This record gives sequence, structure tokens and C-alpha cells, in this order.
Amino acid sequence: MTFWVLVGLFLASPAFSQTEISPLLQRHWFEARTAHFNIYSCGSNQAVAKVGGRLEQFREAYSSLAGAQAVASPPIVVIAFPDHQSMEPFLRLYQGKPANLAAFFLRGSDENFIALYLSGAGADSLDAVFHEYTHLLLRHNSLFWPMWLNEGMAEIYSTFETTPDGGIRVGKPHPEYIQLLAHKAWMPLSALFAVEHDSAEYNERERQGIFYAESWLLTHYLMLGDSPAMKARFGGLTALLRKGQTPEQAFTNALGVSLPQMEKQLRGYFERGKFEPLKFVVNGNLSGPKALSFRAMAPVEVCFRLGDMLMRADRAEDAAGYFMHGQKLAPKSPLPYEGLGLLASQRKQSEEALSQLRQALQLGSTSYLAHYIYAAERYRLTCKSPDMFSEVDEKTAGEIRSELQKALTLMPNFGPAHRLLGFFLMVQGGSMAEAEQHLQRAIQLEPENASYQVTLAQIQARKGETEAARHTLEPLRLSYVAPEIRKRAEEMLQELGSGAKTPKP
Repeated sequence: MTFWVLVGLFLASPAFSQTEISPLLQRHWFEARTAHFNIYSCGSNQAVAKVGGRLEQFREAYSSLAGAQAVASPPIVVIAFPDHQSMEPFLRLYQGKPANLAAFFLRGSDENFIALYLSGAGADSLDAVFHEYTHLLLRHNSLFWPMWLNEGMAEIYSTFETTPDGGIRVGKPHPEYIQLLAHKAWMPLSALFAVEHDSAEYNERERQGIFYAESWLLTHYLMLGDSPAMKARFGGLTALLRKGQTPEQAFTNALGVSLPQMEKQLRGYFERGKFEPLKFVVNGNLSGPKALSFRAMAPVEVCFRLGDMLMRADRAEDAAGYFMHGQKLAPKSPLPYEGLGLLASQRKQSEEALSQLRQALQLGSTSYLAHYIYAAERYRLTCKSPDMFSEVDEKTAGEIRSELQKALTLMPNFGPAHRLLGFFLMVQGGSMAEAEQHLQRAIQLEPENASYQVTLAQIQARKGETEAARHTLEPLRLSYVAPEIRKRAEEMLQELGSGAKTPKP
């Protein structure tokens, strides 16, 4: 039996090239580790300690309000640059130029990145940091929330602060947004609702201000505003979006107003000028000292961290330059080989990825990601055609399973390894109960990853649990689900309807 895996494991990227290495490498870099954040910086210790303490406060407060599962995530890496000028060469590119960002967040199944700067205009407030971290905490809604609501909620929580009575406060007004809204033309709500990640309004320096300002105002009005009716109805918006209604349909149905009516109400709210924050009482002492440890970083590790961040920011050629520079600095370190292996994997160069990662592991790499990617690429090479997997021989199967288990030993809460191990066991004809257990764990860790649901349905169908498979697939037919996943779900549902017990390739 051959099985089809829905989403390719990695994306293609350009060829390697050496780039000019940043003078930042001449500075003293260190790691500052808190309970939940690993911060890498060449700035001041005091500024880094402040960032770490405030991030831990924010996480603890959100956990108190929403529960421990809400803040569970893969490791969070923070790159704290000394100033904005030094951060700019590492920003994502938009139309060939660095995006206009005071901080940015790169979310991944294996690791999450927050990049920020420590000194200069805008560095003290940490608003941008809390904005980016909020995106991680609300990631389970990001699949179906429109951009204005994702950004509006992040702006509400970006003003997080503790209060003298041990509580927290969010939702303070942003003076710069009030100024923009007072002097700039507003976007019609229909245009606001249409903004997506690649929209100019979201990316361009001269346009993103009014988009963020209006998103903040609309979210503030619905969540914290002076209309009890709107606040009561706001809670129904997410439920309708989750059911697959378009942003405009869900908005008008949940709130009971047309977009022109809401525009009028929003104007009135702005003109009244009373933007009250929201206060919460939380358990525990948020202002208590946070444990923090420091250690110096070797130049090869700095190269790896900066290259890894560039790779995740879709700047592969720049990333390769840092990895290769690290190789020259420390030929016996596993880190450059690991970075080059991850980059080769991203380019779908499986043989090169295996060669580099094998050297990294032989040199003593303890990276769960190196073990996972090695297993994934070893498995990819067994395909007779792209992403079509069949049962493999016992020796190869043992190697793949061993590497996946090592990855999970090092990082038990790593969703992709649970997913791949479950899929692998299914294809090999192993324990379907164990396969399903791994998929259920992957989904628990990353409920927003719809491709995991497809694999779970395949396992359920293989077990003959047709109704369970249908139940798993039905939500994947909704409009906000990625088109390729919707298509596969429809195909599988048709096969199940015809009496097939196992999804066909």
C-alpha cells in the first residue's frame, strides 16, 4: 500500500552564496536564559534582563487567565539586537526591501523566534514585543481570524502592564493611532476586512499605520468599548468564523449590524474619546524576581543563530553565508553542518541534507531538529515519486524510527515528530493504536495544523473506523482551510462514502 502525504515537508530555496558578514560578530554575544525564553544578544545585560523579566510576566499573566495549555509552545528564541540599525539586515524582505518592523515574530513547529532591539526610539515600551508574543499565544485562532482581528487583538495586549494591586492591565489607548485616526482617511470596513499578509496595507510603511490604527480601534470598541450589546455579541464572532463564514458574513451575523452601521458606531466611539483599558486580577505574584542565567557564546554559535534566523525569514542566501563562515571559524563544531543541513532540506536537496546532518550528528549534535530532519530526509529518499510513501525494508525502517524517537526524547512536545512517526507506523503496518496516539498528540500540540487531521483520518480509515475518519475530515471542508487540504479532505470523504476503508494515494 502506498500513502500520500499532504504537505511537502520542506520548501525549495535558492542556491548557496557567501554574503558579507555583519560586524555584529565582532561584539561579545551571550545567552540569557529564563524559565521559558532563550535570549541571545550583544546588548547590555540590564536591558536583556528587563526584556526577559517582562516576557515571563506576560506569559505568567496570560497563563493565569487562559490556562497552562494556552501558553504551551515549542521553545521561544529571542534575538535582542543592540539597536534597530543592527537588526535591519535580518528583517524579512518586502518587495526587495527590509519590512518596516520594530520587532518581528517567526512562528514554527520546531522553534519560535522573536527579534527586537534594545535601545533607541521605541525600544523601551516593549509594546512591539508583546504584540508579537500575543500572535503566538493566539495562534490557535489565526487559521480563521481575519488579519484585522489578529492584529487588533495583538495591539490590545501589546500595552500589557502590571498594576500596584497585583493585577494586570491591557488595552490602553495608543496615542499615535489616535493621531492617525484624527488626521488620516479611514479605510472602509470592507477594505479593512480584505487585508491579508501580502497586502500593501499590511506591509508598506506609508499604509500600514492606518490599517493597524483602525484594527486596534475596531477591536477595542468590540472588546472593551462603551456598548454592552456589542461586547456581549463579540464573543459569537469567533464561533461563526470557525464554522467557515467569511469575515464579513460572520461579523454582520454575530453583531447584528451592517458594515455601514458599524462604521457610524465606530466614528461615534472615536469621537467620544474614552478608551478605557481592561483590568484583570491574576493569581500569584507577577512582580517577583525571575530566575535568569547568563553564559558567553562562541562566535560559531552566533553565526548559527543569525543564520538560522535568516533562513526562517526566507533569506536563504544570507543564511548560507553565516553557516559557512561558522564552518571556517570552527570546523569541528556540529553547528555549521546542522545549519547547512537544515538549509539543504529546505531546498529539497535530500542527499546534501543527509550528508551535512550526518556530519553534525557524528560531531556530537544534540539537536532534536537535526535528528528529526535526518529521519524525514531519509524517509523522503525512499519515495518512488514525490511524497508517495511505501513500506521500507527493516534496516531503513529501524534507522528512521530510531532518529524520530531520539528527536522526541530530546523534545517530547515536538508536534512534527509525533506526526511523522505516526504516519510512518501506519505506512509500515505497525501498531495503529500507537500511530493514532502519536497523531492525537501532534494535534493536541498544534491544533491549528490542519494537515495533521488528514493523517489522523488516514489512520482511522486504515483501522476501519469510517465514522471517526469522516468526523475528523468534515471540518477540513470549511472555506478558511488551505485549498490543497480542502481538496484532499473532499477526496477522502468521497472514498469513505464509497465504502473504502483506507484512503487511496
